[in-house]
Amino acid sequence: MKGKKLLLVDGHGLAFRAFYALPELTAPDGTPTNAVVGFFNMFQKVREDWKPDLCGVIFDAPGPTFRHEAYEEYKAGRKPTPPEFKVQVPLISELLSLMGIPVVMRQGVEADDVLASVACTAAGEQLETLILSSDKDILQILGPGLSVLRPGKGITSFKLMDEGSFVEEYGFLPSAMTDYLALLGDAADNVPGVPGVGEKTAKALLAEYGSLDAIYDRLESLKPGLRKKFEENREQAYRSRELVTLLCHTRENLGDFLPGEPDREGFLERCRSLGLQKMAGKMVPGEGRGQAPAPVAELLPKGSRGEKSSLPSGVFVPVISGKYPVSLTMEEFCLTGPDGDRAGKTRDEALSALAGRGNGKVLLPDYKEAAACLGSSFLPPSAVLDFKTAHYLLHPDGGVHHPEGLFTEYASLSPAEKGGFLAARFGELAGEMGDHEGLSILMEQTDLPLVPVLVDMEKHGIGCSIPAFGALEADLSSRLKGIEEEITARGGEKINLNSPKQVAWLLFEKLGLPAGKTTKTGYSTDISVLEGLSAMGRPYDEVPNLLIEYRELSKMLSGFVQPLVKAARDGDGIIHGVFEPAVTGTGRLSSRDPNLQNLPSFGEWSGRIKKGLLPTGEGNVFVAADYSQIELRVLAHLCGDRRLLDAFAQGRDIHTETASWVFSMETALVTPELRRVAKMINFGLLYGMSSFGLAQRLGIGRQEASDIIRRYFEALPGVKDYLEKSYDDARKRGFTLTLAGRIRPLAEVSVSPRDRDALRRVAVNTPIQGTAADIARKAMVDFAGAFPSSGTVSLVLQVHDSLVCECHAEDAEDVKRSLEGIMERAADLAVPLKVESKTGSSLAEV
Repeated sequence: MKGKKLLLVDGHGLAFRAFYALPELTAPDGTPTNAVVGFFNMFQKVREDWKPDLCGVIFDAPGPTFRHEAYEEYKAGRKPTPPEFKVQVPLISELLSLMGIPVVMRQGVEADDVLASVACTAAGEQLETLILSSDKDILQILGPGLSVLRPGKGITSFKLMDEGSFVEEYGFLPSAMTDYLALLGDAADNVPGVPGVGEKTAKALLAEYGSLDAIYDRLESLKPGLRKKFEENREQAYRSRELVTLLCHTRENLGDFLPGEPDREGFLERCRSLGLQKMAGKMVPGEGRGQAPAPVAELLPKGSRGEKSSLPSGVFVPVISGKYPVSLTMEEFCLTGPDGDRAGKTRDEALSALAGRGNGKVLLPDYKEAAACLGSSFLPPSAVLDFKTAHYLLHPDGGVHHPEGLFTEYASLSPAEKGGFLAARFGELAGEMGDHEGLSILMEQTDLPLVPVLVDMEKHGIGCSIPAFGALEADLSSRLKGIEEEITARGGEKINLNSPKQVAWLLFEKLGLPAGKTTKTGYSTDISVLEGLSAMGRPYDEVPNLLIEYRELSKMLSGFVQPLVKAARDGDGIIHGVFEPAVTGTGRLSSRDPNLQNLPSFGEWSGRIKKGLLPTGEGNVFVAADYSQIELRVLAHLCGDRRLLDAFAQGRDIHTETASWVFSMETALVTPELRRVAKMINFGLLYGMSSFGLAQRLGIGRQEASDIIRRYFEALPGVKDYLEKSYDDARKRGFTLTLAGRIRPLAEVSVSPRDRDALRRVAVNTPIQGTAADIARKAMVDFAGAFPSSGTVSLVLQVHDSLVCECHAEDAEDVKRSLEGIMERAADLAVPLKVESKTGSSLAEV
């Protein structure tokens, strides 16, 4: 087997890391699955990157080991294994066996001992060996041809350790790792070590002396205090070394690690029973990839079709006052349940009551407000039912989703009475949700887990340089004053530039410029009129150009700079914007107070605004990633058009390809202008753009625009069929539907009766934009699972197709890779998701 590659995996260690890295996930029957999902995500990524010839996953066998016999206190005091984790280990082992991956458990020793003995045998036979493990103990066997891959934060980052990188990090050879661990001890395993010797001291001693034996041979050279510690704990130090030394002298049969024949159908069926179709698609080559898209119902988890949303075992009604999100106070609460009511006034009382509630789910009127008041982790999403979220999922265009706004009698009820009222009303919502495939699953797995993510984003905030904004405000005010003076000089009279009537008088009476359209109150001075005058050139454009600039800068000042400054001053230099998950009809998030999703994009003033928006932590940077053409990729998945699928699968520029199809030319001949036209067509048709609209945008005749659209649909017949079928299906059902099962009832959509195509546009675009929004929500939840709020990486901003996080500058590259990976794996479409990322010290740079 010389020259072959062997991958060895610490099964329990990897599964345990996955269990704590991912949020709670469950199969349709309630079985926890987060450790399963995380384990196989990490395992498959490493398999794909490493491409081993041999592979094995080693688990700890139940029962005591030789270390327990040698040291009775070994691992004493360890917390019991969480039952939610314990039930998942056999599932992981079963799925691995179905894949043909050898699984090993050996009585009397630990998984690390087996890993070490197999790896040492492989090294002796000149196999290149990689061990996937987060346990420091395994680093003691590093050597030629033998490396260790250590998972980092979450489930997407890894650090490769070989002999060279080990010496660089620790300052001594891997063979001295047992001595290092003996000095430090291990509280988790109850290995005593030498009291008072920490990492810094241990590294320095081994760098100087080389081994534990050499330290004891030269005790007289140590400082008196340190020498005394070593003298008093000699026996303990050597016993510790015995406990951490791995057994790597057993001769292993490497043939045991040759992959077996996979049971493909068995594996897929087991994944389906666990609700892990997405994982199955990743693990089994070709499963669901590069094929025409399945019907929506087939993309939903098993058990989600027509099932009722679970009902609560209790209702928690807090009375909250103050300013959202950082200045909320709970004045009182009531937790109703089958065992009676519990009431109180303080946060501690509320948390105590919730902790003693039992295992059932708790219904709240507004989970997000409660999380902002009590802390984002006060209740895990898996333990929550939320009235506001449920109502929004059923009626996304309703505008109001809080019970106080829906029911006039609600406000006058006591907290205890509100609990009973909410339980009854939620029962009605649960019945409605059961009529829609996947809606309950969407709430439980995406929308509710998103709530604490958003609360943490709001609490963290974005830094604002108030001096920079002060200078910007002064410069804008100065320029606005200058424009007023220029217009007064050119018009010969000072007017109120914010008065449409006075502006119309100046333009069309005083200056005698050609008038355009009229309104009920006189001549129009809207932007289209001003742009029309500007296009006429001199001398007609001088005052209109100044008016256009005045309006743009006025909006810049009053709509962006001043609100941002106010928010920053209220937050002591940090802007705590609000991100609303239950506002838009499509499922997109919205932002307010201030609106951080709608910052101006172009020009000098825009750049200065974003340059003043900074990370909150000193020395931190922003890392941003943006989905590339996600709505067109969703369209390709939905319509199954072969040309679109192939173009995305091969990574070709979709707008250049579209131009070549529409204008019948080689891609190499497509000019930037033709690409721009193709881009306008691609995105315009998603929003129901007509030939008239295209003609207006391109400045061409309506017939020419009609010909362009005809050629587009001739080139992409699957798109045309989808656009027609999407509307017909939505009209028959009465609602639109995203891939994840999010609905939008057409009867509740507000459209102008004069715009007869508005509802068609909604029906066509909502499944596309809504699916993109669902993917972004899922990516946010996954990112927060990989980087918990207690760490140094924080999600700070979401702008539809992009996510922005903050981290230490030295971690930026690792975080960027993790963010890219999480976003690209957020959905399993018929075409790959792609993201583009940037790093910068301000929003202007990302």
